[in-house]
Amino acid sequence: MKIRSAAITGLSVASLLWGASLPAQAQESSSAQEPQSPSFTAIDTYVCQFHEGKDRSDLDRVLVKWNKWMDDTKAAPYNAWVMTPYFSSDSNTDWDLLWIGAWQDGNAFGNGLEQWIENGGSLLAEFDKVLHCNEHSNSGALNIRPPHKGWPDQHGVTVITNCRIADGKTVPEAIGFHEAWGVHLARTGSKAGIWAFFPGFGHGDIDWDYKIVTSHPDYRSLGADWESFTNGQGWAVRDELGLGVVSCDSARVYNSTLVRNANINPAPRK
Repeated sequence: MKIRSAAITGLSVASLLWGASLPAQAQESSSAQEPQSPSFTAIDTYVCQFHEGKDRSDLDRVLVKWNKWMDDTKAAPYNAWVMTPYFSSDSNTDWDLLWIGAWQDGNAFGNGLEQWIENGGSLLAEFDKVLHCNEHSNSGALNIRPPHKGWPDQHGVTVITNCRIADGKTVPEAIGFHEAWGVHLARTGSKAGIWAFFPGFGHGDIDWDYKIVTSHPDYRSLGADWESFTNGQGWAVRDELGLGVVSCDSARVYNSTLVRNANINPAPRK
């Protein structure tokens, strides 16, 4: 998994300047009730293909060595998942797997990268014999709805969609829609956890403002939310809450396997 050059995209750090785009009514709220700044976890994403003749079993052998290296070097706490497409199309998955990692914050992110660059050379070579990764990118993840109790599961289901903010609307207004949707999900008994991933380094030329990433413990959970959204008229609630604020493309669904668990807090303080 080679580290390549990175560039900051247009919106990326705008999300960190939350107060700059707060609606007027929020700015006029009582000084005793100052809005809290959002809290982000640092996300590490690789988009990879297996080299010819290599497969998941080859990757798993390297992962055993990598996990031992992470333990032995007391590396910065880092959660990692390997994801493979389940509901997708050739137009958006011309690759074999996603690697998504998470550090609790920017300091852990910097420490983890420094340790890996300085000391992980031999293991990096072993990863590179198995995988070719043509994208290495970073995002800031804002938790919108905490995942179910017991997260992260060894195996789960992840749903990812790209979203755009409507002209004239702000980042807080967009996130307000997703938060309201999370309240609706709570009423339906949903087990879904929801994050917004804002682009940071390495994304290149993109036509979206952020990704919504939803976790489910299994396909029963995904199916229950599908039933609530369709036959339970959840789509009408969604339209009422978000029409004219946010638009998102067709979601992709991935089988997710946890390959390292450092107990990263899924819902840090906002």
